Amino acid sequence: MKKLPEEYWALFRLIHQRTVPSLLKDLPADLLNPVFGLPPSNKGPKRQQLSRNERYWIDWLQEFSEINSSIERLDQCLVYLTHFPAKKSFRFHGLSESDWLRYHIEAYLQETYILYTRLTRFLRMVEKVAIASSDKAGLLSAKGLKRIVEESFAAIVKTRAGHVHEHRFDATELRNLDTLVLLTKAGRLRKLYVLRQLEYFSALEKWRKQLIANNKEILTGLVLLFPEATKILKRNEPHPVPGSNHSAKVTQG
Repeated sequence: MKKLPEEYWALFRLIHQRTVPSLLKDLPADLLNPVFGLPPSNKGPKRQQLSRNERYWIDWLQEFSEINSSIERLDQCLVYLTHFPAKKSFRFHGLSESDWLRYHIEAYLQETYILYTRLTRFLRMVEKVAIASSDKAGLLSAKGLKRIVEESFAAIVKTRAGHVHEHRFDATELRNLDTLVLLTKAGRLRKLYVLRQLEYFSALEKWRKQLIANNKEILTGLVLLFPEATKILKRNEPHPVPGSNHSAKVTQG
């Protein structure tokens, strides 16, 4: 995956700042014992309990991690799509270029829908933080972000819902390629194999460009979403427990 913009990492950087120092401080000396087949030691001080502030940010780390995983999967779908394996096992099992294309396009649609559900859940949680803190500006901003996400993903959600509940996902070029695969395999019309290859490369190029454009648009939205959400979460974070690593007054974002 190409290097993501700095704005994308706004929330992660703040989570890192709020949690990592104290977590590293309390790492047990026998942390790697299980890796080498050694029993854990019972010696040493007990791990310090996380503060309310640290738990708050670790919860948000989980949310960010799930969204980031979907972003990585979408990029991986593009890589898989454009690298059809020239393996004998594929030919042995009768897996064609058409099967390869369709599988990864459908996987992309599914992962995009998963990303949509994770983003909407994330923003609902941001709304709850704003409501609990009587942050009217934050609530208004979160609602606006959620509306943008819903509008941006409307087409893909409709396509995915139709694929799952009504009919198999289809597109003219994939249908044409399926027909050519059938004619060259079952129909043994070898003269059509060149046409089949041309149709495959044409469909591949179309979907490659489509996925690149989709991923770029999604990333553009996240570059706007994460910095704004980070401001809301930062100014409404729980005040650290006195005496902890973060006992200083929380800076308003």
